[in-house]
Amino acid sequence: MTESTATLAAVSGRPYGPSKLKLSIGKDITNGNMLTLLFGSFFGIAMMGFVNASQPYLFTEVLNVPLEEQAALAGNLTFLSEIVVILTIGIAGALSDKIGRKPLWAAAFFIFCIGYFLYPLAESVEQLTIFRMFFALGLAMNTAMLPSVINDYAVDESRGRMIAVCFMLNGLGFILLLTPLRLLLPVFEGLTDGDPVMAARLWLWTPSVVCLIVSTVLLIGLKAGAPAQLDKREPMLATLKVGVAAAKNIRIAFAYFTAIVARGDMAVLSTFFVLWLTQEGIAAGMPVGEAAGNALKFYILIQVFALCWLPILGMILDRIDRVAGVALAMLLAALGYTSLYMLDDPLGPKMWFVAVLVGMGEMSANLASLTLIGSEAPVKGRGAVIGLFSLCGAIGILLIAKFGGMLSGTYGNIAPFVLIAGANVAVLVAALIVWKIAPSKQTEKAKLA
Repeated sequence: MTESTATLAAVSGRPYGPSKLKLSIGKDITNGNMLTLLFGSFFGIAMMGFVNASQPYLFTEVLNVPLEEQAALAGNLTFLSEIVVILTIGIAGALSDKIGRKPLWAAAFFIFCIGYFLYPLAESVEQLTIFRMFFALGLAMNTAMLPSVINDYAVDESRGRMIAVCFMLNGLGFILLLTPLRLLLPVFEGLTDGDPVMAARLWLWTPSVVCLIVSTVLLIGLKAGAPAQLDKREPMLATLKVGVAAAKNIRIAFAYFTAIVARGDMAVLSTFFVLWLTQEGIAAGMPVGEAAGNALKFYILIQVFALCWLPILGMILDRIDRVAGVALAMLLAALGYTSLYMLDDPLGPKMWFVAVLVGMGEMSANLASLTLIGSEAPVKGRGAVIGLFSLCGAIGILLIAKFGGMLSGTYGNIAPFVLIAGANVAVLVAALIVWKIAPSKQTEKAKLA
């Protein structure tokens, strides 16, 4: 495909959806293809995240893991899962360029289906670890295919809005799917006459069925065939060199640093929050199922508050220097995680206020870091720069999973949140320095004017 043809293809499209959204999609994309993309977006994050949320109940009631060992186990499971993702996500992306997105995205949810079926059947920590690493193959495929399909279907004139719509559906799906799943646990405990093993199986087999349905819909509704490639794919090492070379720009190098901590913010919540609050409930005398349900409730509320804060945050970030935006985000995140440490009663009414702070902080850290790298990455080599940014994010997940789990064994389950709060403060200080010594081009122009 010539450059002029590629440019024409990028701007030609047809309107889709409500006129206020001003969305445009490729002319070869049917309404059914788009509805399938939106459908998959709704289920993506929820089906990836529920596996962590279900673990405290499995650890306590099925595998009888001692409470003091559970945080380290959760960290190790996340660590090993992320290793699998790092090793396979590039292969998944390359393979999808050859055979198309449809079979791989459908396969991701089919793997989730099998994973959720197997998870409550584990009879040992070793079996659970194997099942979790298998589940991670689905994580890699889903993580790679969702943005790939979005970019395949969108045209340049509305690419940003299309991504925003799909990510809003991610958040809504997380809230609207995990809420009923939380409420089903006590129902299944009643149906099984208090048998926790059978209750756990019924509980996790529910998302297993959901994932099978989603896989089938994706296999039917997505556009068939491999996407057209504008350029020959660069070898992985060459791509990495481009991303590293771009770090000569101090703002890009700083963005890589923010990715480590921003993704750590997400990982500390998904890995340790429900576990910590579940154990607080057990210590207060709650039955395990009730404690797990209460913890999951607040985890969902954090995402609700994050979603509500999203449009306000977007307006703020568009009006200030991107690095200043990171500084603000890290301040909010540090306040949120520090407030968890300061709580005298995590099960009391103050947790509602703290959940607001944590949700705002988590969303701010991630959106500010993405906004920074998106504005600083050069047009030529943007994929390589954002790819290295994503790799740094994966490293952040590995670090918080490993060290958070280790510290929790020594200092208690609140330790991972103290660790990430300190990391947020470190990025805040670095942001103030970078903002001073490397202002954006727009800021420099404003000073000259």
